[in-house]
Order: sequence, then C-alpha cells, then structure tokens
Amino acid sequence: MSQKKIGVLLSYVQIAVTILVNLLYTPVMLRLLGQSEYGVYSLSNSVIGYFALLYMGMTSTYMRYYSRYEKQGDHQAVAKLNGLFLVLFSALGCLALAMGVLASQHLELFLGSGLTADEYRLARVLFVIMAVNMALLMPKTVFSTIVIAQERFVFIKFLDIVYAGLIPLASLPLLYLGYGSVGMSCVVLSVTAITLLASMCYCAWKLDVPFQFRKLPFSLLPGMFSFSAFIFLQGIMDQLNWQLGKVLLSNFADSTAIAVYSVGLQIDLLFINFAGAFSGVVVPQIYQLVQESAADKLTQLWIKVGRYQFFVVYFIWIGFLFFGKAFIRLWAGLEYEDAYLVALLLMTPILLHLCQVLAMEILRAYNKHKMWTVVHFVFAAIGFLICIPLVKMYGALGVAIGTAASSFVVVHGFDVWYYAKVGKLGMKAFFLDMKGLFPAAFIVAAIAAILSNFIEITGWNVFALDIGVFIVAYACVMYTLGMNRNERQLVHVGIQKVLHKK
Repeated sequence: MSQKKIGVLLSYVQIAVTILVNLLYTPVMLRLLGQSEYGVYSLSNSVIGYFALLYMGMTSTYMRYYSRYEKQGDHQAVAKLNGLFLVLFSALGCLALAMGVLASQHLELFLGSGLTADEYRLARVLFVIMAVNMALLMPKTVFSTIVIAQERFVFIKFLDIVYAGLIPLASLPLLYLGYGSVGMSCVVLSVTAITLLASMCYCAWKLDVPFQFRKLPFSLLPGMFSFSAFIFLQGIMDQLNWQLGKVLLSNFADSTAIAVYSVGLQIDLLFINFAGAFSGVVVPQIYQLVQESAADKLTQLWIKVGRYQFFVVYFIWIGFLFFGKAFIRLWAGLEYEDAYLVALLLMTPILLHLCQVLAMEILRAYNKHKMWTVVHFVFAAIGFLICIPLVKMYGALGVAIGTAASSFVVVHGFDVWYYAKVGKLGMKAFFLDMKGLFPAAFIVAAIAAILSNFIEITGWNVFALDIGVFIVAYACVMYTLGMNRNERQLVHVGIQKVLHKK
C-alpha cells in the first residue's frame, strides 16, 4: 500500500482517536477542573492560539517553492529554503514567546472584568506555559512541512495520532492528583517537545534533509508573504467566527459562560471536521480536471462528493437535534445544558455549506479564492460586531446567535452566486440532485422525533438504545429512498470486501 493510501487511512484513524478522546476524556476533565477553571483554560488556549496567525499560510508557501526547486533539481536552493524557514519560524517562535509573556502581565487590557482575581492569576501562569508551547510549535511546523513535502505521510500522521492520544493519557493522572489546568498545559508542552524532537531526528537521520544557513534567500520573503496573505486573512476570519467570542464573554460575562460556549463550539468543530473527511481524497482529481477545463466533470464530482457529505452531516445534525440535549446532560453535566443550543445554532446555518465544501478547493485550483476570502472575512467581522450587543443580553447564546446569523447570510447568499459564477459549478444541478434526498431526510427526522419524544433518556443505556435504533433506521431509509444506484453499489462492494476478508 502506498504512502498516500496509508496516510488517508491514518487520517481517519486520527479523526476516530479525536472523537474517542472527546467522548471519554472531556467529561472527566470537565468534572475534575470545574466550570470556572475550564473556562479560564479554554479562554487562555484560544487567545494564545491567535499567535498561530503569525505563520498562517507559510506552510503552503513552503510547498510552492519546494516543488519548484525539486522539479529543477536544485538541491542547494532546497537547502537554503529549509534554512530560511527554520530561521524564520524560530524567530516567530521567539516573538510569540515574548508576546505571550508580555500579554500575561497585562491580561486585564483585553480580557475585561469577567474574571475574578484568582482566575486572572491562573490565566497568567497558563499564558506563559502556552506561549512556550507556541514557541516550540513554530519550528516543529517546519520539520512537519518538510516531511509532508517529501510525501512521508505515514510518519506525520502517526505522530498526529500519538499527539492526540498521549495528551489525555498523560493529563488524567495529573488531574486526579489535583494539578488542574496547569498540569494539563505542562503535559501539552511536554508532548509538543517530544514530537518536535522526533520530527527533527526523522528529518536528520531518515530523510537526510539538508539545511544551509549561509547566504539565505531573504529576497523570497516579499513574494512569500504576498502569496500567503489571503490564507492569513482566512485564518483571521476563522478566529473571528469561532474563537474571538470567548474574549467577548470574558469582557461581558464570566468564566462559566466561556466554559458553556467552549463545549458547544467543540461539538461544532467536530461536526465541521467530519464533513471535511471526504475532501482530501479527491483534491488531486480536482486540479487535473481544472487543467483539462472539464467544468461539467467538476460539477459531477462536486455533486457526487456533496451527496456523500450529506449522508454524514445530516446524520450528525438530525441526531444532535433530537438527542443532543440528553447527550450534553449525560456527557458534560446539567450545568452545560445551554451548550446544546450553542452547538445547534453554530451547526445549523452551515449544514448545506458543508455539503458544498469541495467548491473551495475548486476555487483554489482556479486561483479564484481571493474574493471569496475577502467577502467571508467581511461577514465574519460583521458577525463579531453583531455579537457584542447580543452577548450582553444572552451571554454564550448571544455569541452563537450573532455567528449563526452572519454565517447563514454569506453561505446561502454570496456562496451560491460565487460558486456558480466564478467556480463554474452547476448550482441548479446541485440543488435538483439534493432535492431527491428530501423525502428520506423527512422520514428520518420523523423517526428521530418519535424516538426522542416517546422514550425518556434517563441514562447511557437508554441513550445507547435510542441511538442504536436511530442508526439502523437511518441506514435503512437512506439506502432504500435516499441513495442512487451507484451509491448502493458502493455499499454492496464494501460489504462484499468485509465478508471476503472474513
């Protein structure tokens, strides 16, 4: 099996590990930390995460120059490029560390009065630890990018799985011993250091990666920053949409509101990651079809993948709609009940958008994603402004309402027009095809409503029974009424492969 196929397989393993961690580790961590301390930890993590914007888009820039020099066979240029990026990212790491330490001494300036004196003392310690972690993450990014550029996907995906699994395993003992969020942050820092060392050793001993630090090509920097500018802008947009709401809550609410919003946001981000699982597999095919100017085939591929994504995202959304409140109560606790509405508000406007997410890769292949990024950035900023008065009235729900409103308008208005006009995608064909899924979707929703209303979920055993019945019903209805002939054939092939292996 090739590195790429194994890499794709490990990507799904990584998603599975992440889900397992969230299901098993998160509720234990929430109870051991308490709502207040979790809110401070989540807020600190989000704010320090803004420093990642310092290098947003630079990994794509490295790929661009590396592929050019590799194609030319210019190994000295590759060595200088490696040296330039290591120097640049190390300097950015030092800058992030300095900014983090400085910010820790002046938290009141941007976190407002929502935290108590004890919470501010905790946040200062967390900021310093997380800033050191960010300083290590930046050079680690260089070595990870080099490994990806050489298509050694197995190592890098394995390292991601280790990172995702090791942190909760090492954190739990410290949490039980009473070290709290400080202990968790130290574990994250230690695992980052270990994976950085592993990446360095792999590049040095296995790949024999060359680094040259004399006569570095600093003349490339203006072009690099120009190329990565719109990716950087998209990074800011993501922060506005998903993370900056916590800062608003720290100014106009308190740490418990931050904790509730963080749990809801965590579910929403898992929802988004599920939808993107299919996309990476067909990216090379997209670029090939764009080179061939095969607009009709691109639309067919987009619709086909969109249908696959619909089966996944609709299952998660409709399941969460009817069983999510009970899940939140059992999983996180009664004090996090409002996280159900937060997650639902964030998930619902982007349901159809997640079925169209492959269009973004098509826009990049056409190099026509700049306008899309700018417009989405503007709407993200408008959504943030809308959130300010809403957070004062409704707390965590206010942030979710403002974000949901701006997301709904941009993805159901501008995106539909832009994908058709600029992306050359058949929007009419897409909606006509999706229309055929509505009867199955309606029946599934009715079954979920009956299950949730007539069976009271009092514990995990009843919840598991409800979900089990729902999964069987969903599979049967979608197979008989939702899937087309080709999709049923894929199911048959998959079943035959499993039976043949046995």
